[in-house]
Amino acid sequence: MSLPLIVAAQSNNYWTRSFNEESSLLSGAVVGGGSGPSAIYYNPASISEVVSSKFSLNASLFSFNFLNIYNALGDSIDIGIIDAKVEPRFISYMLKSKKHQNWSFEVAFLNNENEEVAFTASVDEKNNVLTGSPGADRYFAYYQYNSKFRDDWIGIGASARLSERIIVGLSMFAAIKTLNYTNSLDIQAYPLTDSIQPSGRNGSFYAATYEENKYLKFNDYRLLWKAGLLCKWESISVGLSITTPSVGVYSDGKRVERKEEQSNISNPETGEPIPDYLITDYEEKDKVDVSFKTPFSVSAGVTYLFPRRKMIFYLSMEYFSGIEPYRMAQADESPLMTVGSDEQLFSDWLTFVSGAKQIFNVAFGYSWTLSDKLLLKAGCRTDFNYQKNLDYGDEYADKSKLQKSNLDRYYLTCGLSWKIFGQDIITGVQYCIGRYANQKQVVNLTDPVEYNFTEHKALQGTRTSDMTTLYNSVIIYLGFSLNFGEKKKP
Repeated sequence: MSLPLIVAAQSNNYWTRSFNEESSLLSGAVVGGGSGPSAIYYNPASISEVVSSKFSLNASLFSFNFLNIYNALGDSIDIGIIDAKVEPRFISYMLKSKKHQNWSFEVAFLNNENEEVAFTASVDEKNNVLTGSPGADRYFAYYQYNSKFRDDWIGIGASARLSERIIVGLSMFAAIKTLNYTNSLDIQAYPLTDSIQPSGRNGSFYAATYEENKYLKFNDYRLLWKAGLLCKWESISVGLSITTPSVGVYSDGKRVERKEEQSNISNPETGEPIPDYLITDYEEKDKVDVSFKTPFSVSAGVTYLFPRRKMIFYLSMEYFSGIEPYRMAQADESPLMTVGSDEQLFSDWLTFVSGAKQIFNVAFGYSWTLSDKLLLKAGCRTDFNYQKNLDYGDEYADKSKLQKSNLDRYYLTCGLSWKIFGQDIITGVQYCIGRYANQKQVVNLTDPVEYNFTEHKALQGTRTSDMTTLYNSVIIYLGFSLNFGEKKKP
């Protein structure tokens, strides 16, 4: 067995990313204030908290991700993935109007998600999987998985101070969601002698084969809006933010392919041949419909300043509505597509489905003023997975889905904010952990049978629910903001 491995974990989580280091070190608990340049995302009303125009560039200086999936492809066939990378994540410019003091504006580019998983695995061993072969067979299986997903947002926002205590804001984003997904399995089994052949078949040599492949690629361009409210008092502020579902505008780069084939398979109980079949189809461009839906959400937060202690407590919560299972990508099947077995179902052959559960996340943050030029910030947050144990119902249960780890994640953050020559420098670290036990295996390659009547798959065993996924991540942050027009303190 061999497992050449590449890159890191992919998520179905809404709070995987924090966008700039001020909010990152507080674990995103900034809906009630204190979001800094990321106000355009967390609560657009907070844009008015800016005291001067500023440009911000923030990056994850180093990101180390570790994903371990135990018993993923069978008993003791584990997957281990390590990734290290550097990437900018947030660029913004906040404008404080000098002519209209009650108005503030912001434009931003942010990377909401940039996740990649890629690995291959193979099994090569002697066994006796073929019914018509009395001796040893060679059993060779090759599994390949590759999934790249990016979610980039470009936004513009504005906020207005209606009174001394009440601020409102609105932001609009263009989101670009890019997916490139491949999931394939190729299995071959053949006798290690050339004189054996299965019942009813001719020839001195044969190989039993099974192959399946799924491929999906697209760019989906969408629009969404956020509306925010911020109420401020001397030591407390309360925020509310509403995010609309995204609206599809355009999609391109669309390709979808699916193939399933088996040959030379016999019934392991009777030895009689099972019909060969091939189902394969491909469509692209305008013949493929794509819609990557996102939910309606409501977030609320509170920020409390402890009198005389130079400490601030942050609390934020967000509810995400569910999305009923739907066809994320679909295309009509070719009229030339045929199968060799009446038992094979190929309706919606080029359809991929998705959906989301209702999710409620919470984040806490704390800030200590150590000196006029130095702040210590820390936080923690939940990030529950919106597809974990999702019920697709009878209509979509047997349709193609993106294979993902579906982990709940938990974050701890800590770091320092420095004021140097009137500019803000932020450094810190984030740790994330996630674990999901008792999952059904991706495939069972350790206990293969010639034909598995339980799952209607050739040359595979019945999957068990003893797969465990463990995820760990460490990110080192570095960010800076250039302030324009702010008076320097002596």
